[in-house]
Amino acid sequence: MSNGNAGGRAVAVGWGVERAKCIQGSERVDVLLATYNGSKYLVEQLESILAQTYPNIRILVSDDGSTDATVEILRQYHARWGDRLVIVPNPCAGKGVVRNFENLMFASLNDGLASWAVFADQDDVWYPEKIATTLGEMLRTEGSDGSNMPCLVHSDLVVVDEGLAVLSPSFARYQRMEPMTCSPLSLLSVNQVTGCTMMVNRALLSMALPLPKETIMHDWWCALISGSGRRSFIDTPLMLYRQHGANQVGAKDRGLTTRLLRMCTDGSGVVRRVRALGRATYLQALALQLRLRERKADEAYVSEYLAWRRRPLWQRLAGYRHYYVGPELDRLSRCLLWLE
Repeated sequence: MSNGNAGGRAVAVGWGVERAKCIQGSERVDVLLATYNGSKYLVEQLESILAQTYPNIRILVSDDGSTDATVEILRQYHARWGDRLVIVPNPCAGKGVVRNFENLMFASLNDGLASWAVFADQDDVWYPEKIATTLGEMLRTEGSDGSNMPCLVHSDLVVVDEGLAVLSPSFARYQRMEPMTCSPLSLLSVNQVTGCTMMVNRALLSMALPLPKETIMHDWWCALISGSGRRSFIDTPLMLYRQHGANQVGAKDRGLTTRLLRMCTDGSGVVRRVRALGRATYLQALALQLRLRERKADEAYVSEYLAWRRRPLWQRLAGYRHYYVGPELDRLSRCLLWLE
């Protein structure tokens, strides 16, 4: 499978909705909802999922050992909605968000009832046509043969505060990301796919699982797997992305002033985190190389990247803009601090 078609693509929202209506809800979409002590916002998120215009959805929920009212809320919704909401037993409870989502990915893939899966955080709010729009673009991305290769569709989102007041109308622009133009090569260093907007097909689930121990985040790993198939970006927000103190990742101000302030107040911490991320991305790329070789997929670009990462600094300085995307300060800091 070639990675040549893996670039993002902006689409019109209306086209996606109409295309999804053509299949008239005949094929199921699984919503993979990972929870952990999320009772404060969970009801609002569940209601927005259940209000989707695409009718044939099933919510699979895996809890990571909540101690608040999360599980009770889920039981109440299961009693109300029956098989539309399934609580998936989690044998890895307490091991974190990556393994929690992996549990859901296995559950969706193994029972074989859904053709696609979308990922959901517990504290956001979805627009009613989120699944229909994303599915419409997925159908276009798959085309006549795409169901046999890993395909991923993701979108922009609106950044809001705890009370849903808008902080930024575009997460991608707020984070200075370029998800529409980034390549499989640049994704090895910087994730540009936001998991809570993501839809994947069964071919991608099959290739992604099991998640290797080197996985930094489940959405990043899925984005890397899409490099062997097709990826498309919808340049329109389809949900509200809530920011609060308990976010697993969250949206951070990446302006120059804020970042210089971080360096002045916590310079050693910033350097330590940048170096740790550099080592983690290298190990994740090694895991991807192994997975692609196992599945007999093209891994030439990964090998190129790993070989470049091992070169002396003076050689990497000559070409770091080719491998690292984003603001220049980010690119240069990776080149200087990501040592192998």
